[in-house]
Amino acid sequence: MNPGELRDIHPPLLLPEAPDYTVLIAGVLLALCVLALLFWFFRRKKKKIPLPFAHETALADLARIRALMTAEQALQYAAILSDILRRYIEERFRIKTTRKTTKEFFAGLTTNPAKAAMLLEDHHDSLENCLDQCDMAKFARRTPDRGSMEKMETAVLNFIESTRENREGGK
Repeated sequence: MNPGELRDIHPPLLLPEAPDYTVLIAGVLLALCVLALLFWFFRRKKKKIPLPFAHETALADLARIRALMTAEQALQYAAILSDILRRYIEERFRIKTTRKTTKEFFAGLTTNPAKAAMLLEDHHDSLENCLDQCDMAKFARRTPDRGSMEKMETAVLNFIESTRENREGGK
């Protein structure tokens, strides 16, 4: 090659093509649509089951423990009956009762007249008697007889029936 000789130029280098963003965007949108449809399908499929009212649960529990109303299981019956009543009062009236003695529970109601009026209107004596007998059975191991157990159950049933909620809410 002579120093004055001209050389031919090299052909142009091919640059890589710009990526096709429309395909990428379409893929992402398609994936999002599929995810949204799956989410909607599974969310729609779940049926909302209404929780039972407090009185429904309490009445079912009372029916279940009726078999314990025997002389041999009277102590267990009284303990469970007390728990059912206290749970019902907590769920229905939002009054804490499970960590209180019977005397503390009734004393607490006198400090809150609105709740006490609603709760103890016609049932103060029967509920107090029922809870006292349950306490005697639980803590003093004094076995109630069949008649006492029936009176306790009747007191709890009457209280639950008269304070039950309806489907629209409230009393």
